[in-house]
This record gives sequence, C-alpha cells and structure tokens, in this order.
Amino acid sequence: MEVELLSSMDKQDDQNEKAQLKLCGEKAVKRKDYRGASNFYSQAIEMDPTDATLYSNRSLCHLQMTEAEAALFDAEFCIQLRPEWIKGYYRKGAALMLLKKHEKACDAFMAGLKLEPGNAEMEKALREAIEAMKKHHVATKNFKPSD
Repeated sequence: MEVELLSSMDKQDDQNEKAQLKLCGEKAVKRKDYRGASNFYSQAIEMDPTDATLYSNRSLCHLQMTEAEAALFDAEFCIQLRPEWIKGYYRKGAALMLLKKHEKACDAFMAGLKLEPGNAEMEKALREAIEAMKKHHVATKNFKPSD
C-alpha cells in the first residue's frame, strides 16, 4: 500500500515538474528565447515522451531558429503521437517550406485541411506553398545552363 502511494506521489511530482517545464518553455517563447524554450521542452519530453504538444512546441522553436530538419523531426513525431491533431501537420508543412520542399509542404497542409476543412491558417499556408511551388517551377524553367 505504501509503495503504491509513493509511486502515485512520484507520478504526480513528475506531472507537476513537466507542467512547470512546459510553462517555462511558453514564457521563453513569449520572450523570443527559442533556444531556452527548446531546452525546457526537451527536458519535459524526457519526462513524458508521449506528449505531442511538447514536440509541437519544440518544433515551433526549431522553426524560429531556422533549424528545419529538427523542426520536421519533431513535427513528424507529433503526428505519430496525435495523428488527428492539425497542429502537427502545420508544423510539418512549415518545416518543409523552410527546406524548400514545397510540394511536400502542400501535402502536409492538405492533410491538415482534411482533418479540419476551412481552417484559415492552414488554407493560407497551403496557398503560400502553392505560390512558392509555382515560383520555383518558373525559376527552374527559365534557367538555361551555359554551354
């Protein structure tokens, strides 16, 4: 009985610490201290590697620091944990845009729109990805290698 009680108290302490780390991360984001926020989210992830919100938040930090590969990794992990949550697809699309993988970004934004049709933020991101894809296509079409 005492062991169960101690175990329950430990779990509660872990949840409280995770919540504190997440809160510190959110405050750091508000200060635009994305490196610090990323560190807080990483510590929270160590305590609970199944919390998709933490991966989404850390993905945002990586995006703000133009660390596209890390942002993509966290976004994909977020999607694995919560495939029904639109935010993971948005982060994935944003990371792919940073990587100039516009077609794949469109796919990510479309996947998000399938979950939440009419989401204005996702629709705007999709339009921007399509526009970037068009510009890239025109730029490569007009490129003439020298003989």
